[in-house]
Amino acid sequence: MPKSVLFDREEVLRKVTTLFWEKGYHGTSMQDLVDATGLNRSSIYNSFGDKFQLYEESLKYYQGLQSELVNSYFAQAQSPKQSIISLFEGIRDEIIKGPGEKGCFLSNCTTELSHSEPRIHDFLVKNKERMTRMFSALIQKAQQTGEIASSKNARHLALYLFSSLQGLRVTSMLDKKRSDIQGITDQILSVL
Repeated sequence: MPKSVLFDREEVLRKVTTLFWEKGYHGTSMQDLVDATGLNRSSIYNSFGDKFQLYEESLKYYQGLQSELVNSYFAQAQSPKQSIISLFEGIRDEIIKGPGEKGCFLSNCTTELSHSEPRIHDFLVKNKERMTRMFSALIQKAQQTGEIASSKNARHLALYLFSSLQGLRVTSMLDKKRSDIQGITDQILSVL
């Protein structure tokens, strides 16, 4: 008879995501994962696979949380352009008031593993394309309503916004000064 799972999977993912986000993949040991989750090694292996599989699952978990956050910013907006502004202003405010200097888990992962782990690279490329499509769709809608000049290339502007969002999150690891983060955000949004 198989053993039943006696833990909250989402709670475990929340804990390991926080751990990987703070320490990185290479900086996190199996013992760290045991300590953070309260599970023994065999439970982790049986439920999540190896450390790498657990890391991949934590990236997907984080991506899901970020999608919810993005959608919450968009829900506040009255127009496509305002959706983009709301997102950047929300991230700006999160950076300024948020604890620690962890940056973005996906950005951190990009610099740590995208060049050495093909599966992680593919995941991150798909995430970039998903975000770029989202920005591009908003830009095109804003162009149709005259909020953004139709002369601007929607895909290039979308890639710029994606890159800028990543850069803002990375910069926030080094500089959380309100005026600097505000200035960067204003500069990014000025291209709209």
